Amino acid sequence: MLLRFGEELNPKGRVRYELRCNCRYQERWTLDEGKNTLHHYDYKAFRYAEVLYPPGVEVWNLRARERHHPMDEGLCTLRCPTDELEDIFAICKNAVRCCTQDSFLDCCTREKGQYLGDAVITARSHLWLTGDPSMLRKCIRDFLASAKVSPTLMGVAPGSLMQEIGDFSLLFPQLVWTDWAFTGDRAFLGECLPTITAMLDTFAAKWQRADGLLDTVDELWNLVDWPENLRDGYDFSLTRPIVGAGVHNVINALWYGALEAEERMRGLLGLPGENRSEQVKEAFLRTFYRPEKRLLADSEVSTHCSLHANLYAAYFGLLPEEGWDAYEKLLCTPGRVCGAMPMYFALRGLGRMEKYDTLYQLLTRTDEYGWRNMLREGATACFEAWGKEQKWNTSLCHAWSSGAIPLLIEELAGLRPDPDSRLGLRFDPRLPEALDGFTLQAPFRGGLLKVTKARGTPPTLERMELECFTQN
Repeated sequence: MLLRFGEELNPKGRVRYELRCNCRYQERWTLDEGKNTLHHYDYKAFRYAEVLYPPGVEVWNLRARERHHPMDEGLCTLRCPTDELEDIFAICKNAVRCCTQDSFLDCCTREKGQYLGDAVITARSHLWLTGDPSMLRKCIRDFLASAKVSPTLMGVAPGSLMQEIGDFSLLFPQLVWTDWAFTGDRAFLGECLPTITAMLDTFAAKWQRADGLLDTVDELWNLVDWPENLRDGYDFSLTRPIVGAGVHNVINALWYGALEAEERMRGLLGLPGENRSEQVKEAFLRTFYRPEKRLLADSEVSTHCSLHANLYAAYFGLLPEEGWDAYEKLLCTPGRVCGAMPMYFALRGLGRMEKYDTLYQLLTRTDEYGWRNMLREGATACFEAWGKEQKWNTSLCHAWSSGAIPLLIEELAGLRPDPDSRLGLRFDPRLPEALDGFTLQAPFRGGLLKVTKARGTPPTLERMELECFTQN
């Protein structure tokens, strides 16, 4: 008896059980005489299934049980037919739902692992979808515990895979900052801070040169983007496992962002400590900024200004204001692309510059490098890459691509968590003027927020109490 499962069908209409993501979902079961009940060793992610059995076998019952962390799918909803916004939101929501198991999994097929960088996006999406920070807390504590294995933190936790990713470690403060933004819990911030400081001290001791920049971070994977063909020609040797010698942009933009976040945390908690970010910012601009292009270069010796050399800098406020228009133009230039995960940070950078029209244009872009391309290719959950053929082992349910959820809710609908404000958030909508029939509902701190907009009228915000809602 053969059981086959797959995320899609092959050209003959049969289940494609050799998945794109390098999982082979075919099982051969040897049946005993009489009645047999089959139990699978582990769960599988699939949309289609085939059961092939020989003559003389009678199938009495077939059942599939869906598993994921509990999610009330009615709490966070979007209704808006324009530019397929509703469909974009739906595939991102479904991926987060499916990939939130006992951890925030990158995907439910290949690794089934909780990757730190992926979780920065998935956790923020999950918080908006559920209003529940308990999974985020578990995730953060998983990575705090990984410091016992490596003071620079593991790239995936919990688990036995010794994978250390420099980019992800330096994004860890952003994960903690999300918890603070949504809960305002200073005690938990204080619980996380010592591990963050120790992580940064380890980076400094191993790789920081005199001017403050990181040089040849060769013990860790320098990701920049994945796969390599979505790195926009990034001009620095990142061949695994040996990282090229020298100083390159992305790891240092993330270095600055981590230092600056740690300093803000200490300020909130009233704790002393060394402030290092300003020195790093000055050295970063001196090393990478190319005034003739008004953009940042990939490495200390390069003149190539990739999207990746500028998107994290834009996100963290490193790019000088005189370069904002050049950054906007770079993002809109055909052929200049990045993967779905860094695109979240790229569009956040546009929000920081208040270039909301371009942010919306790129969020709803119709070429092969956007969420609408996933829809064209039949997505019911957001993919690992923008298209099935853009990566050699593409997962077709990958929550790191769910960044459209917080971008829609925070940057465009204008619901911005702010623990210092009276309601815990600010309302600063930037929806396109022509947008019509927009209705967003989202849970927040025990209530439901509702943003509505009709054509030619400004968005409005309504807050409702949510009965029987508990926040862990």
